[in-house]
Amino acid sequence: MQTVLAISRRELASAFDQPLAYLVVPIYGILVGGFSLWFDDVYTGGTATMRGVFFWAGFFLLILVPALTMRVFAEERRAGTIEILATLPITEPELVMGKFLATLVLVGLLIGSTLGYPLMLAALSTPSAADGAPFLLRMFSECGLDWGPVCGGYLGLALLGAALTGVGLGSSASTANPIVAFLVALAITTFPYVLGLFLDRAPLALLPLFQYVSFTYHFDNLARGVIDMRDLVFWGGITGLGLHWAVWMLERRRLE
Repeated sequence: MQTVLAISRRELASAFDQPLAYLVVPIYGILVGGFSLWFDDVYTGGTATMRGVFFWAGFFLLILVPALTMRVFAEERRAGTIEILATLPITEPELVMGKFLATLVLVGLLIGSTLGYPLMLAALSTPSAADGAPFLLRMFSECGLDWGPVCGGYLGLALLGAALTGVGLGSSASTANPIVAFLVALAITTFPYVLGLFLDRAPLALLPLFQYVSFTYHFDNLARGVIDMRDLVFWGGITGLGLHWAVWMLERRRLE
C-alpha cells in the first residue's frame, strides 16, 4: 500500500506541475454551470432540483476524464520512462492503482467544483423564520431541496468518474499516442452513455439489456436517491474491467 500511495503522490505532483490540472477544474465548473443555467435554469424552474446539474456534470465528465487519463501511461511510453518503471520493484497492479488513485483525486476536484449549486438552491428555497432559528440548520432541514437525491447524485458522479478513469487508464496503457488514447476511451464510453438517452425508443425485447449496459440508466437511479446494489456492482465492474485492461497491457509490454 505504501508503494501505491508513493506512486499517487508522484503522479499528483506531476499533474500540478503542469497547467492542465489548474485549467480543467475551472473549465469544468464553468461548463456545468453555463449549460445548467442556459438549458435548464436551476434558479427559475420553480422546483429545487439538481437533476439538470447532474446531467451536465456527468456529460462533461465523459469528455474531460479521458483528457485527464490520456497522458498517464501514453506519455510514459512515448518518453521511454515506462521501461525505467519496469526495472523498479513495482508490480503492474501497484502502478495502475497508484495512478488510478491520483486521477481520482483530480476527478474529485472536478465534482467538488459543483458543490455550490446544491448549497445555493438550499439557501434560496429555505423560508424565512420568525423564531430566529439558525439559517444554516434550516438549510438542511426546512429547505425545498431533497438532500437524498443530492447525495445519491454525487455518489453517482463519483462512481461514473471512477469507471471513466478505469477505462481511460486502460486506453492510455494501450498506446504511446495520447490523442489516440483519448479518442479510444471517448469512443468506448460514449456509446453506453448515449444509449441511455434513447431507451424510450428501444425494442421492448431488448430494453432490459440496453438498460443494464447504459451508463445513464444506472446514474439516473442514483440521482433519484435510489441506492441499488445492482448499480453499485455495475459501476464496480466497469471500473475493475478498465483497471484489469491497463494491468494486462502493461504486463504484455513487459513480456515483449
